[in-house]
Amino acid sequence: MDNIGLQKEESSGKGFARIATFVYAFALLVTAALVLLLGLPYARLSHTLITLSALMLGETFLYGITLHYLANRPRSRRLIPVYIAMGIVAGLYWIGAFVFAMVFSWALDVSTFHYALAQFMILGAAAIVLGLLAMYMKNAALQEKGS
Repeated sequence: MDNIGLQKEESSGKGFARIATFVYAFALLVTAALVLLLGLPYARLSHTLITLSALMLGETFLYGITLHYLANRPRSRRLIPVYIAMGIVAGLYWIGAFVFAMVFSWALDVSTFHYALAQFMILGAAAIVLGLLAMYMKNAALQEKGS
């Protein structure tokens, strides 16, 4: 009986991963279409490509966190607060990249160098917070394993 339940759990985990992959691919296509549709007529090509890269990177962060959770599901359930925090940080990065695009590229039309620097700064801030959360998650997992 246990073996059947284990097989169901593994197959459902793969099913969730497939669903997450489909959502990720669809989100990338929608993001690319919207940025190219809305960005190209109003902004420089370099700004559009930087915006597209930043938004796709934010979506990739969310997708990576989701797959990591699904791959480590039995252990991940105890670490759900860390996964939620990582998802929030990745989502805030995506929102921040979008807001930076609206303000610095479309409204203020700053130079490409300064726009790339602003996007890189928000990426660095998100990477630092995600790195700290990853260290916390590793420490919490080790403590959970030890006790």
